[in-house]
Amino acid sequence: MSTPALVSLNQIVSRYLIKNEKSTDRAFIYTEHAGDCVRELHLYDLPNLVTEKVSIDALGIIELPSDMIGFNGLYIFTDGKKWNFTQRDDIITTTTTTDGAEGQDDDYGEGESLKDPKTDTYGGVGGVNDYYYKIDWKARRIFCDGIISDTAVLEYTTSGIEVTGTTYVPDFISPVIDAYLDWKSCFLDIRLERYAAQREKSYLDRENRVRNLVNGMSYNEWRDLLLSITTTAPLR
Repeated sequence: MSTPALVSLNQIVSRYLIKNEKSTDRAFIYTEHAGDCVRELHLYDLPNLVTEKVSIDALGIIELPSDMIGFNGLYIFTDGKKWNFTQRDDIITTTTTTDGAEGQDDDYGEGESLKDPKTDTYGGVGGVNDYYYKIDWKARRIFCDGIISDTAVLEYTTSGIEVTGTTYVPDFISPVIDAYLDWKSCFLDIRLERYAAQREKSYLDRENRVRNLVNGMSYNEWRDLLLSITTTAPLR
């Protein structure tokens, strides 16, 4: 029987301590560092994507999910496909509260529809959409233009760390976590400080292996891609 595809973070730390003949007294500290490593991997290498329906209120505002740490896309479904919103940094993200009720004041441009540039005349541009968004990370809100009182689909990244339960991760990232713990142990034991640069490089090498594994395309994927851009007509 093969080993499980998923292992708990605690198991990885326990195996690391055994393999390196380290005391279990520091298991909690190493588990904290392992959690940091998993969070970094999910953010930059193997996103822990969540796809969730979200409500757009009457002001065109979406409240960010509490576990969202990275944004991957906002869209609606149309004709069986995803229609993505376009980011616009000039969307106004303030609101006005009157008598305890949050609203929008058009004297400040709040809630006004954006004007699109020309698209069908000389000098027309692309990148024009029916739906736009801007993220206010401090307020943890997404402000939308072109759609209100509706439902959209949000793709976002979480840390992958379970607060109230057991955290499970793919077993193929175990060597990356081991290398990360080797590197961080140089800062926990002054006697190992001279190995820090070497161990950091080892960790980055392991991380690159995982990145290549996750992002690499199979033969059939390359074949489908080449066929999709092949045509009997001239391409301009």
